[in-house]
Amino acid sequence: MSTIKDVAKTANVSISTVSRVLNNSGYTSQDTKDRVYHAVEKLNYQKNLVAAAMISKQTATLGLIIPDIKNVFYGDLTRAVEDTAHKLGFNVILCNTDNDLNKEREYIEFLVQKGIDGIIFSTPEVEDKNIRELVKAKPDLPIILLGSEVDGAKVDQVLVDNFQGAYLATEHLLQLGHQQIGYISGQPESYSTIERQKGYETALKDYGISPSEENIILDEFKVDSGYKNGKKMLSQENRPTAIFAGNDAIGVGVYNAARELGLRIPEDISVVGFDHSLFSEIVYPKLTTIKTPIQEMCEKAVQLIVEIAEDKKNFKETITFEPTLMEQQSTQALSKEVIRKIQ
Repeated sequence: MSTIKDVAKTANVSISTVSRVLNNSGYTSQDTKDRVYHAVEKLNYQKNLVAAAMISKQTATLGLIIPDIKNVFYGDLTRAVEDTAHKLGFNVILCNTDNDLNKEREYIEFLVQKGIDGIIFSTPEVEDKNIRELVKAKPDLPIILLGSEVDGAKVDQVLVDNFQGAYLATEHLLQLGHQQIGYISGQPESYSTIERQKGYETALKDYGISPSEENIILDEFKVDSGYKNGKKMLSQENRPTAIFAGNDAIGVGVYNAARELGLRIPEDISVVGFDHSLFSEIVYPKLTTIKTPIQEMCEKAVQLIVEIAEDKKNFKETITFEPTLMEQQSTQALSKEVIRKIQ
């Protein structure tokens, strides 16, 4: 029985090209299409498509596991992954875990049973035992970690330099004269939280300031978390004059808390976010934030996993993208008026 690999070999093209032609997705030259159709006819592949996929374990389908589909950042990420996969002739099954490791494990079992060609995990916990167990049980299954590292899991990784991004955000505030800078971020076990806190604390120390425990709150990467913890932090007697939010959603929550407390942004409190998601553009004033090159990261992650699935790559690597500061309207130099209020 012919397989998709046989068709690719006969037509002298990649497996993803065969999938793209048969699914009529993305652009393929007419000459390439003709070679694929000729190979399909010669091998009688079309009649045995489902069975062939089962035998070859090539389904032209990838799994994408994310923690929170309600977060607009993951909406952007999912769209970028799906668009790139579609161009390469692959479909994507989306799985949303709600940061629940049990739910994640169920999705992994589902995808493996479906004979998925590979799985992209976006920002899992650093101690994610599900991924470690998957790597051990299915060493030949292509796996990409997008935006995170997992201790003990030797897989390909596509990351943004979270440490550098947080350092840039904090240094921006320091250069504006702020010394009392709060850090509100997501889950303590999150790779992003850990690396961004390191960048935040290192920047403070480099400017001769000791990080204060009361100015650090770790919870969830959600608007509600930013509001609740922003209100708590800004209600302190010796409140910060600036807050570095672990992502833009938290930043929006801080905006809501500040307004409820009668504080103006940026006149009374400066705020910096992380991701440069839609949140940063729709709030007023626009949120100064750290831009994550999410489109480029997703394209690279999909390209890598397709290469692994097609046996074109047999080594592990970590690719790190550099973030940039997007200075908008939510930060300004510390005024004498604010200094007097907090003294």
